[in-house]
Amino acid sequence: MPDERMLTCMYAIVDYSAMKLNMPPLYPVIYRDIAAIVETACKERLTFDQQAAIAYGTTVEVLNEKFTLLPCRFGTFLRNEKAVLQILQQQYSVYRKKLEELRGKQEFGLKILSEKSVWKHNANDKKQWKDGKEYLLQKFHDYQAGEGRKQVAQRAVDIIHEELKKLSSMNVKNAEISGHVVFSGNYLVEKKTESFFCSKVEALQGTYPELKFLLTGPWPPYNFAAGD
Repeated sequence: MPDERMLTCMYAIVDYSAMKLNMPPLYPVIYRDIAAIVETACKERLTFDQQAAIAYGTTVEVLNEKFTLLPCRFGTFLRNEKAVLQILQQQYSVYRKKLEELRGKQEFGLKILSEKSVWKHNANDKKQWKDGKEYLLQKFHDYQAGEGRKQVAQRAVDIIHEELKKLSSMNVKNAEISGHVVFSGNYLVEKKTESFFCSKVEALQGTYPELKFLLTGPWPPYNFAAGD
């Protein structure tokens, strides 16, 4: 009878034909030439705090150095090994195809920030407006200037994204941006061209000094692991 006090935590689906695992307490649940890297733990020992999430992410990064993998999200728990094996059997063709797509590649993330214009008012600016019309006219000019800067920044990030797309196998452009962030995207890059990709980002930063580039990675391919 299964021990209901235990759960099996999944870290990643990996191409298991190339290399064996030696990372206790992690172990593989193998199906054909793929495997789920898992850990079995007592429910009472499981935590879902920031420290646990960081430890989980660090483990996935170590696995990423050893295997071509599909990383699982933090908190992916199944009842037992049998349930893990069932998933591998059902999704084998999907996992096999995706692992081939990701072989030899890693993910980079890029955020681009534009310094928000701050209207400074010195002592001479703190005057009484002659009338409401003058006040509204100034506000209109301020708005036009702000919109102009937004349009210039948007044209720049479109060019930047197109340049980096050429150097990546896949890419994701995130729709939701806020605050100073004018662009957020992720790129799947071949390991052998990582240095060139990073140098291209550095060159683009020099071309657009009014923007601030925040490049992170390489990471396990979280944004490219989902099947079609």
